[in-house]
Order: sequence, then C-alpha cells, then structure tokens
Amino acid sequence: MRSGYLVATLTLVSMLFVQSVSQVHPIETRFAEIESAVHGRLGAAIVTPKDAYYSRKSERFSIQSVMKLVVSMAALDQVDRGKWKVGEKFTFRRSDFSLSVQPLADRLGKRNSMTVSLEDCIELTVTESCSAAGDFLVRKMGGTQVVNAFLRKKGITGLTVDRQERDLQTQIVGLTWKPEYVDSTKLDRAIQAVPIEEKRAAHKRYQADRRDTSTPEAMATLLKKLVTGQLLSKRSTDYLLGVMERTKTGTERLAAGVPKGWKLGHKTGTSSTVDGVSCATNDVGIARRANGDWVVIVAFVGDSTANDTERARAISQVAELALARSNRTSSRENPMKAGSQMMSFVRLIHPNDQGKSPFRPAKTSPIGPNSLPSRPTQTNGPNRTGSRAMSQ
Repeated sequence: MRSGYLVATLTLVSMLFVQSVSQVHPIETRFAEIESAVHGRLGAAIVTPKDAYYSRKSERFSIQSVMKLVVSMAALDQVDRGKWKVGEKFTFRRSDFSLSVQPLADRLGKRNSMTVSLEDCIELTVTESCSAAGDFLVRKMGGTQVVNAFLRKKGITGLTVDRQERDLQTQIVGLTWKPEYVDSTKLDRAIQAVPIEEKRAAHKRYQADRRDTSTPEAMATLLKKLVTGQLLSKRSTDYLLGVMERTKTGTERLAAGVPKGWKLGHKTGTSSTVDGVSCATNDVGIARRANGDWVVIVAFVGDSTANDTERARAISQVAELALARSNRTSSRENPMKAGSQMMSFVRLIHPNDQGKSPFRPAKTSPIGPNSLPSRPTQTNGPNRTGSRAMSQ
C-alpha cells in the first residue's frame, strides 16, 4: 500500500515537472540567450496592457543616469501639485555645475549666472542626460528625499534615487564631492590623486550598494503608470512622453531594435568600466504607435565583461523581442502570444543566481595611478571634465 502511494506521488511530481518545463515561454528562453552574450546579468521587463515578462524581476540594478528621468517625473509632480508653475524660472549659477556631460553648464559659458526654465532643465536632463540640469532640479525640489517621497506616494517600491550625479560619480572613484570640483581641472586632479587600490575598493563598494538602484519590475511599473496616466496629470504626461521621444543618447540600444511604425521615448544610463567590468549599461522606455498601442521596455545590463557594442546589441535585442509581433497584433490582442493562448508570465530568470558571472580577460586597462576609469564612448557632446562621460 505504502509502495503504491509512493509510486503515485513520484508520478505526480514527474508530471508536474514536465508540465512546468513545457510552460517555459519563448520570451523567457530568449532573455536567457541575450543574457549569456553579455557575460553578466540582464534585468529586463516587457510590459503590455495584458502581459508582463521579466528577467531577474526582483534583483537590484544600478540605474545611473536613468535617475534623471525619475527626477524629471518628480519635478513635473511639483507642477501638478501647484508648488511650481509651467514655465517656472530659476537662477542657475556656476556653483550649480556638476560633472561629466552637462550642456547646461556649457550654456552658462563665462557668465556667473543665468535664468533657466523648468522646461529647459527637463529637456536637457532627459534628452541629453545633462548632469548639471538633473542635479539642479534635485536641489530645487529639496533633495532626493522629495523624489523618493513622490515614488512612494505613487506606489513604486524597489526603486530609489539617493544621490545627485556629482555625489554618486565622485564616490564611485573614491572621492567625496566638494564645491571646488565645479572647476573641472581640480576635479580631474583629485581623481588622478586617488590611489589605484582605493579606486578599486570604491568601485567594489559601488557594485554592492543598494542606493540608486531599481528592480526591473519597479522601473516597468513606473513607466506603465506614466503611459497610462496614473503617474502625472494629462498635460505633464503628454509633455514628458514627448521629451522622452526626443532623447539623443543610446541610438544603438533600445532605439536600434524598434521597427518602423513605433515611436520610442526612453532614457539611458551608463557606468564607467573598471578592470573590464561595466556595472551598468541601461535603457528604459515606452514604445508607442498611432493606434494607441504601447509597450514598456526595460533593459539593465549589469556586471558585464562584454564590450560597449555587445552590451548595446543585447539591449536592442530586448526591444526587438518586445516588438517582434507588433505588425501582426494590436493592443486588443496579446502582442506576446505565440500561437495558441499562453498564460501570462511573470517568472524570474535564474532566481538563485546572484549575478556572479565568470569574468573574461579585461577588455580595458586596469586603473592606473594617473588615469580615470575607462568610460563609454560619449555620444552627446562635450563635458566639463574634459574626458568621456561617466553616465549618460
């Protein structure tokens, strides 16, 4: 009797296992393939009105300059709540400089101050990844705590913005931001003076830091709330989606995988590469088309030893995957359905993998005592430090 019960139990377990394997969705399989090519972690989300698909759904990824999109959302919430008005004017001073790519600082030129509008700041923050404009908005709102309060009020957990760009990027190389660093020459000298071992230790701390990170699910939820009008007023929503669609950075990332008929609004983020490891290569956005269809796409490539081109290609493949059936389906049909009716999939890829990928030989030189960490090729104009952008 006991033997028969055991056989029946084992048979049932085997059947459930086979059923589980048979229900692996093609998108899940493709996520794993894309991840294998980056020799790191792929955090991804594809969200439609009916379905949600994730890779490493609840794992944390450094968002880098994607934070500038979140800051812009919080700034528009200030308008929606009547704290600021459309066209709000501010005085931008030399002391407001940040680091890396900052066209707003370039506009100031040799002047000591100038008047800028809220829209000037948001446009540059999102479309050109201007660190000066993004940091300026954070300070004008009252700090990153205001940004995080906005996120919590809107029901977003698993995403935090904890530092201005100038604080984050200097800490990554073993420094603490000082007012004198608005002079790019002084900043470069300070970075060069940091001992190589301290630079490496600082980078290790950054890799393990939960500040300024997001899960794929949290970022996708934020973008879904935006496109569905649950995050901001209609005026602010329409305005921000338009700004996102004018983004100039990351042409080889999500944008490269978007087919004709769709318009992509997005924001990129990129970390420095140290000893051949890039902690963050990101692109997140919303693809829309004229009939009202939309797809939220999130792609975080973390702790990767692949080169710039390989990481960008992986991100473009996430967009290709998201929109592959776009010309044969509409929002009234499930765009992720492969033939017969498929169950909605929200399973995490590699749930027990903590992202400790085997590193290949370094593709960039180790940090030297008189050198900056190697950085991704800049695509959006000059910066104030005289070197390539840390984050864009």
